[in-house]
Amino acid sequence: MGNVIAFWGARPGQTGNSSNLVASAAMLALDYVSKVLAGHTQYGDSLVEGAFRRQQRALDGMSIGYSSSGIDSLERLARSGQLNAGTMKDYTLPIFSGSLDLLPGTNKPDSDLFVRMHEVAAPICQAARSAYDLTLLDAGSGNGHALNDAVIAHADLVVVSLSQNMSLLREFFENRPEHLQDKPYVLVVGQYDAGSRLTLNNIRRLFKPDVPMFVLPHCSTYMDACNEQKVVEFFLKRKHIQRDQPD
Repeated sequence: MGNVIAFWGARPGQTGNSSNLVASAAMLALDYVSKVLAGHTQYGDSLVEGAFRRQQRALDGMSIGYSSSGIDSLERLARSGQLNAGTMKDYTLPIFSGSLDLLPGTNKPDSDLFVRMHEVAAPICQAARSAYDLTLLDAGSGNGHALNDAVIAHADLVVVSLSQNMSLLREFFENRPEHLQDKPYVLVVGQYDAGSRLTLNNIRRLFKPDVPMFVLPHCSTYMDACNEQKVVEFFLKRKHIQRDQPD
């Protein structure tokens, strides 16, 4: 049985939450875990999908597209009681063959049709546990979104994305979000700048977090790869470089 990990940003647009998930999914799939699923809860464009878009276009050319895949299909199966590990994999798209799949977001034409998606978060998460070793879901940022809250509630672990913004850090540590109460979580400072005065050690000293805290350093070439939809090439190139290095 696998685990579901929700990635949640403490403030919209400031923590690199989606890029943290993309990097984590790719590295886990290539270096550590055999079967990983990446997905998101957003209505509309998502960096999680956009980063892999070039790969998706190639798949579309093989008649594997949004009409026959994604979270909308899983919702229909869940509501009819037909969702399981086997059927779930029929509606995801392969990114790294055999190790990383993508669950496309909603293709509903109106956001009003998406508002009840939270009702099937539990069976989707349970099917994902049976089908994959790790499922990484982008649960957005901020508070007050029913589907994001449901994904966090049903996740086995939450990765909380922070930044080196002092006001954000104070807000988070002085007023811990209710949805993290009694929920295992870790902290990640995304787009980390080692030259900032707010180093990891200083953040730990100032706020004394009682859970593990990590950083994901800023990497210009990685962000360019996300923007140019070349994430697959970026990580495969990195993997080949590692293989060529002498022990």
